[in-house]
Amino acid sequence: TARDMDYLRRLVGEQKLTYVGLSYGTYLGETYANMFPNRVRAMLLNGLVDPVRYSKSAEERVAMWSDAADEVLGQLLSLCQSAGPQQCALAGGQRSATERWERLVARVKRGPIPAPGADGTSLYRPQLSHGDLLISQFEPLRAPRTWPDDAANIDAALRGDASALENGASPLVSAAGWSGATTSAAIQCADGPARKPPRAWPQVFNRQQRISPLAGGIHFAWEWAPCASWPVRAEDAYRGPWNASTPNPILLINQRYDPNSFYGNAVAAQRLLGNAVLLTHEGYGHLWFQDPSECVSEAMVDYLTELTTPPNGTVCQSDHQPFDPDFG
Repeated sequence: TARDMDYLRRLVGEQKLTYVGLSYGTYLGETYANMFPNRVRAMLLNGLVDPVRYSKSAEERVAMWSDAADEVLGQLLSLCQSAGPQQCALAGGQRSATERWERLVARVKRGPIPAPGADGTSLYRPQLSHGDLLISQFEPLRAPRTWPDDAANIDAALRGDASALENGASPLVSAAGWSGATTSAAIQCADGPARKPPRAWPQVFNRQQRISPLAGGIHFAWEWAPCASWPVRAEDAYRGPWNASTPNPILLINQRYDPNSFYGNAVAAQRLLGNAVLLTHEGYGHLWFQDPSECVSEAMVDYLTELTTPPNGTVCQSDHQPFDPDFG
């Protein structure tokens, strides 16, 4: 894909590439920058992948994907508690928002919770299982504008109706959802195959659960299990090195609390790349647009148009905090 990008650059007559890469697109950008460093004009990467961990193996990659989820959930619950019951349905009362979440997890482990209003797209009966509860949090953690609704849905499940949470999980546990996960896995398996065979699943699963009780099992199923059985090995996958210097700095931007792109990935990427500046967004969610920040937006425009980078170590604040009525 990096070679295809370079071919497209030539076809449109550009001497050098201007590129914006988001999430997996950061790995593609890191690959291009190391294969063709002198052909980069500007490269802006947001929601960083650690290229060493990503390409090392499927086992290391799924661990990387799982690193931050529980910390972000902790931030959601803490901000909810601070916002109070008028802004967050889980706040107030004798138990904290964190205690109420833990109570729901314990309850659903004992048995599923009825979901009478579920829309029926799930493969399962209209009830919320423990696995579906975990999956129901995957998308909300990525989008802090949805945190008030997610808190209300958790509150409803605690009161005995898990319909909204089950509806949140349904698209990802449907046949179409698993098909999409397999497509993504096919790309990832080529980038870095599994080192352990399918029979090693208990060992891999248990490690994932230790890393993240919330998301470890999800990434195990979506990205490791397919790679463990994938019969194909990429003939020309790029494996490094990752330390090339581009003529102009690469601008890295990462939210401090991104459930899918651990902030440490961005720190590692800056350390690896020969010429990169890291802008920290003191915000939440997966990718910059999920948590608006005028500071971040201005830095992006200045970089892409004028090749001006902020001072290394710059921190941008979000325009509003989650649970603020004006958020977004």
